[in-house]
Amino acid sequence: MQIACSYFGNRIPRHVGSDMERLRALGFDRVVHTFCENDLRYYRRTMGEIVRISEDCGLEVLLDPWGVAGVFGGEAFSQWLVEDEELAQRGPSRRRLAGACLNHPRLLPLLRQWTEAAAEAGARTLFWDEPHWSHRGPGNPEGEICVCEYCRARLPGLPDVPPEAIASMRAEAVARLLAALAAGALELGMRSSICVLPDGVAEQPALDWNEIARLPGVVEFGTDPYWQAFGISDPAARDRFIDAQASAALEACRSAGVACMLWLQAFRVTAEGEEDLFAGSRRLLAHGPDTAAVWGFEACAHMSAIACERPAVVWRRLLELLRPEGPGAHGASAGRPSCGP
Repeated sequence: MQIACSYFGNRIPRHVGSDMERLRALGFDRVVHTFCENDLRYYRRTMGEIVRISEDCGLEVLLDPWGVAGVFGGEAFSQWLVEDEELAQRGPSRRRLAGACLNHPRLLPLLRQWTEAAAEAGARTLFWDEPHWSHRGPGNPEGEICVCEYCRARLPGLPDVPPEAIASMRAEAVARLLAALAAGALELGMRSSICVLPDGVAEQPALDWNEIARLPGVVEFGTDPYWQAFGISDPAARDRFIDAQASAALEACRSAGVACMLWLQAFRVTAEGEEDLFAGSRRLLAHGPDTAAVWGFEACAHMSAIACERPAVVWRRLLELLRPEGPGAHGASAGRPSCGP
């Protein structure tokens, strides 16, 4: 089993190099670097340097469109939604919802710009992280769905149609977008790794995981069953949730002949919730994914909004689960040359 970690919040190459050396020394094989719209605009060449530094450390790099267009997961704002207000989803109240409409014809050309920038940065694999529709939250307190002209063209009569029809249309839009993104990446010589939200969370439509895992250009598929983030506190319910999501992801991957990546939560974990996190993480790892990944680096200690209450404890204990043989026992070499800038 390989292990991976997400990394974000730092764009100073020499510090990135130090952290990448640390990750490799701890036995990590892969790193998911976030590449948000701010990076696209202001750190484009720097991201290429970060990719090179990470690969020089012996880490496989995946680039993540973090919060891009409000369509992918991540704590990053979208300038595109500010510059093009019509791109946003629109609820029945005419409220602008967080995130571009997945049916909007201008979305894919914008994402093509991001894909081309990722290729320019030297990416070999793109990580399409949690593609989703707007859901209930501060910017959408009523949980409105998009009924813009493009959604109504796909499903006439919105919103006064059966819920099943709405869910089907929205699921089809996610699958269609992912197919186009994976094809675009493949055209530029890059592979795709896709992470979808667990089935039944955040008011998202049920996706056909088997269909998505089989998309051309996809070499890896997975999900992130963050039971604590999704409000599952009962241990029995936790275990059922983990088993259902992990089993479904692994089944889709085996059927498609692609690798499976499952994610562990290392953000917003309270001291009281630590033992629950470790128990659930052991259960998830027992399913045997090809890659077990942690979101995020050092339990997100550097980002106060999502940091764990005791990040050092969470990070250390998760590493003990991921590499029980100890740091550096998997591929890291004390004699490695420096991988800084």
